[in-house]
Amino acid sequence: MNRRKFLETSCLAGTGTILPGFPTSPGIAPRGAEEVPSAAEAGSQDELFVAVDGDDRNRGTNSEPFATVGRAVEAVRTLRKQTSNPIKVWVRAGTYYFSEPLVFGPLDSGGEHPVVYAAYPGERVTLSGGKRLECPWKPYRDGIMMCELPEVGAGQFDFTQLFVNGKRQSRARFPNYDPKNPLVSGSGYINVAKRQGDWPAQEFPYDPQTFTQKRWARPQEAVVHIFNKYNWGNFQWQVENVDWENHVIKLGWGGFQLNRSATLSSQNPVDPASRFFIENVFEELDAPGEWYLDKAKGLLYYLPAEGVDLQKAIIEVPVLRQVIEFHGSQHHPVKQLTLSGFRIAHTASTFLEHYEAPSRGDWNIHRGGAVFIEGAEGCTVEKCFFDAVGGNGVFVNNYNRRITVAGNKFVEAGDSAVCLVGNKGSIQGTQRPYPAENTITNNLIHDCGIFGKQVAGVFISISDKNTVSHNHIYNMPRAGICLNDGWGGGHIIEFNEIHDTVLETKDHGPFNSWGRESFWCLQQSHGAVSHGAGLVKDDTPYVIEVRNNFFQDNHEWGIDLDDGSSHTHVYNNLCIGMSVKLREGDYRLVENNIFIHPANPPGFHAGYEYNHDRFVRNIIVTSTKFDRPALDINFTKGAAKADIYQIIFPPLKGPILEEIDYNVFFNDIGEFHATITPRGSHIGVRHTLEEWRAMGFDKHSVYADPLFVDADHQDYRVKDNSPALSLGFKNFDVSRAGLLPDFPEQWK
Repeated sequence: MNRRKFLETSCLAGTGTILPGFPTSPGIAPRGAEEVPSAAEAGSQDELFVAVDGDDRNRGTNSEPFATVGRAVEAVRTLRKQTSNPIKVWVRAGTYYFSEPLVFGPLDSGGEHPVVYAAYPGERVTLSGGKRLECPWKPYRDGIMMCELPEVGAGQFDFTQLFVNGKRQSRARFPNYDPKNPLVSGSGYINVAKRQGDWPAQEFPYDPQTFTQKRWARPQEAVVHIFNKYNWGNFQWQVENVDWENHVIKLGWGGFQLNRSATLSSQNPVDPASRFFIENVFEELDAPGEWYLDKAKGLLYYLPAEGVDLQKAIIEVPVLRQVIEFHGSQHHPVKQLTLSGFRIAHTASTFLEHYEAPSRGDWNIHRGGAVFIEGAEGCTVEKCFFDAVGGNGVFVNNYNRRITVAGNKFVEAGDSAVCLVGNKGSIQGTQRPYPAENTITNNLIHDCGIFGKQVAGVFISISDKNTVSHNHIYNMPRAGICLNDGWGGGHIIEFNEIHDTVLETKDHGPFNSWGRESFWCLQQSHGAVSHGAGLVKDDTPYVIEVRNNFFQDNHEWGIDLDDGSSHTHVYNNLCIGMSVKLREGDYRLVENNIFIHPANPPGFHAGYEYNHDRFVRNIIVTSTKFDRPALDINFTKGAAKADIYQIIFPPLKGPILEEIDYNVFFNDIGEFHATITPRGSHIGVRHTLEEWRAMGFDKHSVYADPLFVDADHQDYRVKDNSPALSLGFKNFDVSRAGLLPDFPEQWK
């Protein structure tokens, strides 16, 4: 199929009426390419206009706008040949439903100036990957309404999400969605009955005392959402069947989301700690806001949420996984093209689509997003609102250079907000199938990971030299920012404000990285083996900088440099409720940071022999009174919560770190302690400051009040007489962290 075969429709928001002038047969427009208005015919303007009450036979002016964005794309191609001036396509208010993705190729590139497709100032413009349903509702039973959808019954389309007045509804499920606590800790999940050891899982047992008492006529339609043993993330499976007599759920297609090759298979199966729910079951349609689609009969059932008037409600469903695609190549990239100011919505869920492991990090990914960019240079996605898309928001795939994602809002995405992912196996010779030198800045990202829990606000894998700055990220099931591997390096992570992360998972932090590259060893990480780091700079030749961020949480790790993460400089970060973890890795400098009441103190775990790691000029304030939520992993209990350091499985040869010194530490028990758990043991030994100094560490450091200016109001600058200043600590300002003043007002 010709990817330029646009079947885009334009509808008035709130009416669903197909407008005059829309072509009724496949094609870009009713006029041929030779009939596209010239610049002279368009009034010598370098602007074009699209409106829901336009006509694709028009000239594309403000007074005679086009009806579809696809028609404007063709007009831009002609105009581009006639002018070197900037070209802007203004899209007027309304909802534009696409039945196929809008695809930009190299011929749509800007020249010296970018081509810009923008929402008209002050107007709300939605680019939708779905369609609006005209539902002749009639009563079914027990308050449930139903409508006939003949197109679904004929197999022309189906959907896995339903939006009513712009709000995602719940597919009929057990247990019911818990709006007061929608997280895995809420009543919307129940526990597996007992351990299931196979991997990948083929079935799991349920407890008949907590499971539904109903019997399902079509269990093979159901989808299970279930967390793994350690709550690192979740899986989705199509249910194959339910053995009601033996209380076992048989699993079919699915289970893609965690990378089996990254860790021990024994750590992935489900067990009594695993929590789950099952959706898409007609018999479980019993709560307001739930719905069910009978695809075979073409019937939609819905129990209206409180306050919904179905006679006036806007009913929308996703039909596309991607709304907009940039498709170029390393040799022929899409250049200098900008999307600006749109609401992008109604894309299909992707959790049962193809997933892959881009590297040896924990995460598998689906290579897709509401905006998908591959083979582009100097392109921008700015000031857009990604509203409850079904999978990832923006996916920057393989070869891309200098892509900017700025000033956008991402809320309730099914998976991650922004992903930059390359293809390691294809990086050969001059082939460069990976994103580099991109900027992800000034974005508001929150409440994402509706379906996938192993997700991030910004996810990077097989990519280098990117800048992630001034983003505000919160209410995430796992990381705020995740580097899935140590390939390449050169990233700058700065001035981000991240809080309330790792809400549904364990053993992570607002910033997380892995480095399971050429020299990483699973036995070094989880076994009795101890060895050196190897040539880690061959894998990560460019230093990764994590600086000037404001991280605030109340559990887990703040800056989690996990499993081989190397060649990283961590400085000028304010971490409240968290600290830093250095697991095996090398060439890491952690300096001039402040750690306040961390759930776990700074941790040095499974260190490489004779490593070059340094921890200097930091301020650590710990407390025994700090509360932790139920889902965290804490190695420090009781008075040990006030420990200054936590060392687990230190190297058998050489020091724990090359240098630990010039730090200021303080706690509420009046004395320094560092706990060391040697290899082969699960019992930590606490050491005094004198014993710690005898090991060669913190010889110049001091146990003293750091004298913050106003800790009660989070002013953690130190006063002029602070002991930290005499040790080389320098005050830094994190008030600049988070969104910039020019973040779009309409998305705040």
